[in-house]
Formats: sequence, C-alpha cells, structure tokens
Amino acid sequence: MGTRSLVAGLGLLMLLVPVWGARSEVTLQFVEPQRYTDGGDGGYGAERGTLRNLERHLKALGARCLPQGETLELRILDVDLAGHHEWWRSGGYDIRVMRDITWPRIELEYVWRDRDGQLLGQARERVSDMNYLWRSPYVRYDSEPLPYEKAMLRDWFERRFCRGRG
Repeated sequence: MGTRSLVAGLGLLMLLVPVWGARSEVTLQFVEPQRYTDGGDGGYGAERGTLRNLERHLKALGARCLPQGETLELRILDVDLAGHHEWWRSGGYDIRVMRDITWPRIELEYVWRDRDGQLLGQARERVSDMNYLWRSPYVRYDSEPLPYEKAMLRDWFERRFCRGRG
C-alpha cells in the first residue's frame, strides 16, 4: 500500500505541475506613444504615469480573468483620454473638461492564445465608451486615476476574455 500511494501521489503531482507553472499572462507594447492623441493628463512625466496605470489595470484584469496558461499580447496603438484640456478655462491649472463629445478611446491590437499556444482570437479594435458620463455616479474619480478609461477597459476585457469569470 505504501508504494501504491507513493506512485499515485507522484502521478497526481505530475498532473498538477503544469497547472502551477502555467500562469496566465498579459503583455503590453505601447506603439509610438509620442504619437498618441493623449498620453498624459498634464505635467512632466504624466504620459508615463498614464500608460503605467493602463498597463497595471490590464494586467490585473488578465490575472483575474484569464484561465491558467492563456496569454494575451496587447499592442496599444492610440490613447485618447476622456475629456479635453481647455486652457482658457483652466485658470492656470492643468485640468480636463468632460463633455459628452469627448469620450475615451483606445485603439489596440491583441493576440490571445491558450496554454498550448493555439490562437483563440486576434483583432484590431477601437475600444470606446460614448456614454462615459453616465458612469459618473459609479466611478471613483476622486482618488483613482483614469476612472472612465479603466471602466471602459474593464467592460471590454470582460466581454472579450472573461467567459463568465467577471
């Protein structure tokens, strides 16, 4: 019985090793960010901060949503944040004014693969939220950077990749 249990235990361990080693992964590439419609929300280095925030958000969505072993390669082609800078209204402050015609948009390409490397999906999309202002009561814009963009990306990600896990 001892040898049989040992063999069974080792067999079970061999089945579990690929599961432990095969984490889901989201990789991002920001393609020519200096050409983006918006890369920052004002101030020195804000572009890098904005892109880092988007990257962290998308990686967190992947960790929560993608099954073990799946990979998602994202190429961000353009970022157009919600609102626009209106220098004549700012009073010396760098602020974004939100209007119904200044909704957030992110153009991207993705390649989605399963744990065996088989292609699950590939597309170029423009993710946008024309009704972003309707979210105002539901987003935390007081402490969370990019609330409209994150909500838009969360909805898109869940529709595309979560398959009931959301």
